[in-house]
This record gives sequence, structure tokens and C-alpha cells, in this order.
Amino acid sequence: MVDFSAISADKAQTIKTPVSPVSAGADGRPAIPRDRRTLGQTNTLLERGVDLERLRRDRLRKVQTEMRVRDVGALLLTDPINIRYVTGVSVMPLWSATNLAHYVLAPAEGSPVVFEFARAKFRAEEFFSDVRNAHYWQARFADQMAAERSSEWAAEIKDVLKQWGVNDARLGVDCLDYHGFSALQGQGLCLTDADDPIEAARVIKTPDEIGLLKQSAAVCEAALYDLEQAVRPGVSEHELLGVFYHKMLALGGEHCFSRLLSTGHKTNPWFHEAGSKLVRPGDLVAFDTDMTGPEGYVCDISRTFLCGEKATPAQKEAYRAAYEFTQELASLLQPGLSYAELAEDLPEYPDAYKTQRYSFVLHGVGTDDEPPFFPYPDDPGAVKLDGEFRENMVVSVEFYAGRVGEQDGVKLEDEVWITKDGPVMLSLYPYEMRLLS
Repeated sequence: MVDFSAISADKAQTIKTPVSPVSAGADGRPAIPRDRRTLGQTNTLLERGVDLERLRRDRLRKVQTEMRVRDVGALLLTDPINIRYVTGVSVMPLWSATNLAHYVLAPAEGSPVVFEFARAKFRAEEFFSDVRNAHYWQARFADQMAAERSSEWAAEIKDVLKQWGVNDARLGVDCLDYHGFSALQGQGLCLTDADDPIEAARVIKTPDEIGLLKQSAAVCEAALYDLEQAVRPGVSEHELLGVFYHKMLALGGEHCFSRLLSTGHKTNPWFHEAGSKLVRPGDLVAFDTDMTGPEGYVCDISRTFLCGEKATPAQKEAYRAAYEFTQELASLLQPGLSYAELAEDLPEYPDAYKTQRYSFVLHGVGTDDEPPFFPYPDDPGAVKLDGEFRENMVVSVEFYAGRVGEQDGVKLEDEVWITKDGPVMLSLYPYEMRLLS
């Protein structure tokens, strides 16, 4: 078995920035470079793919570096996305999101201990030497014995921390129920937040992570193509989502973490989800993919399509507003640009769309929606972010355009890789020219 923390980081890897000819976009401004180079999902003797073992090592190393910076001795992780990021292990992630039935204890130095479903331990034993049976302490499993079972669980956690010599250090936790949290406190452990070091580790992407984000985008684009071809009068929102799911799953995607597909009047306001409504001639079809793709990497983009040949002036105006905002925003993203500078220089958009605009200007993307979550600075209670954009961050830029009381709204969103030379589009799905012309 491999102690991943004992392996030094690989020699610096260079991520080649695409050199694309600068051509005019649909709005006449210089187009943002678009990177079509994508590795296959399978390594072969003739073509190298993503190095998954290097990825596993690098992600653990990044998290442990952030733990040491914050003087955190260990992390106790129950969130399936955090577990997967630190170990690469993923077992029934949707079910495990609400059922605390597997977890990981990761030290700031050394290899994690994986606590797994008894019958699924073999999934982790191939990669880790210390894999143990998980406790089930939640009331839904243990009923009236929840307090007793959680105490037994917490005692085993403390025992491992003692063996590592960090039982007096800070222990980061992410998602726990009342019994679990109380039991750890009962052991006298010093608890802190696990999200801080893990999210900090995710911000800058490694070359393998960039490769997987491209793969996820390619899968998503293929599924979007099938969805767009299926748009016609009489098709239901459920059917359209099913078309997307079919292609996504067939190409190695995993699931979507929302159902934000809406048509016609349901596109305004945003946040209706797919239902039994049938598409009618002239309807807009808006979709936010929120897709978890190969190896758990997300493709979070949005497109809006037209059912029919001729768009209304209101539909075109909304589409143009969303398109121009996201394109201009993407063009501004450079390493060294501070969050404060961007907040003062956000693209303009018609006042009519302010009331129902989207919650965020942009957010990070990787194995989940990630920091920075960048709000509109004039939103009540908006968090003022510190920091700056850095090389090899990947973010989703987005805008929703819908006038209050109108039938239609437009949602557009794209993924942008911030390279040393500036922004590069990772998402390549075409825009709806009948709405943009």
C-alpha cells in the first residue's frame, strides 16, 4: 500500500496555454481563446490520459499543506465530495450525502484512515492500507441507541488521533448531526471547520484537474447537443432532462445536482425546475447543467434555446444582455486582478434586469461549485471578498436576464480557465444565433 503523503510532489508540470487566433465574436469584440484540446477518458499505450494516481497524491498534498498553514492536526470528513477529493474514494455519493455511513480521518502528515461500509471496504483497500468498518450512529440507524453508538464512534476517532499524537490539536469537521458533534465534544476534542483548508486547496487546479474539467465539458456538450435537437413542440421538460441524462451517463458522467431546466413562462423568474410542462412554439428552453462528470469533476454551464425559427424582440434583448455580460466579464479575468478591482469594474447591463438577476456574478468550479462565490457588491448583505484571481483558477461566469412580469428569461453561463496569458474558455457549446442575431 502507498503512503501518499510520503511521496514528494511531482516535478513542476507545465500547463500549455492554447494559442488561438483572435477573431471577432458575435458582438464584434475580440473572441476569448477557446481550448478544444481534450484527453480521452482511458489511458492507452499510444495516448496518455489523465494521471489519476498523480491526481490522488496532488489533491491530498494540497489539502495537507493548507491544514499545516492553519495548524489543523487532522480532518474528519463525512461529506462525500470532500472524502472523494482527499482520497479518490466514492461509494454511493448521493445516498451518503445525507446518511453518515462512511467517513475519513486525514492527518496533516501521513496517510488517511478510511472508514467504509463493511461490504464496500474492498473499494478503498486497493488504495489505502488502513480501512476500517464504519460506525452507524445516526438516530435513523441506531434509534434510541444513537447517543451510545455515537460515543463509541467518537472514542475510536480519539484513539486514532492519540496514535498520531494529535489528540490535542485542532480537528476539522464538515457535516455532522447533533449526536456526532456532541460525542466529539464529549471526548474533549478541539473542533474547527474542515471547509476552510479543503476549499483553499481546491482553488488552484493541477494539470490533471484541468484535463478532467475539459473531459467533463466535452461530455456535457455532447449531452447538450442531444437536448437541443430534441427541442420541439410537445416535448416535456421531463423528456428533455431525460435526453440529457441519457447521453451524460452513456459518456461517463455521473449525475446533475439540480433539475434547473425550464421552458416558456417557467423561464421567468429563474429557479423553476423540470416538470411535466410541454414545450410550445416560440418557447425558450433554459437549462443550467450542474453536471458532475467523469471522476467527479463538474461542468456547470447554462444555455437557452428557442423552439421555433423567429424570436421576439424581448427574447433577443434578454439574450443579448446575458451574452454581453458574461463575455465581457470573462474577458476581464486575469491573474493578479483583485476581487475588489473586479467589484468596481463589473460589466453594465440594463436596469430592467436588476431585480431578478442571478445571485452570483461568478463562482469557482472543480469537484463542486467552489469559492470564490462572487456576489453583486450592491446586494444587501453581500460579502466583501478579499484576495485576487490566480493562475489556474477555473470559474463559471453567469447572468440571468428576465424582466419582472414578462414571459421569458434567459440564463447563460460558461466555464473560464484563468491562465498566465489571460482567460480561456473551457466550455465550447455554441450560442443560439436565432436569439443573438
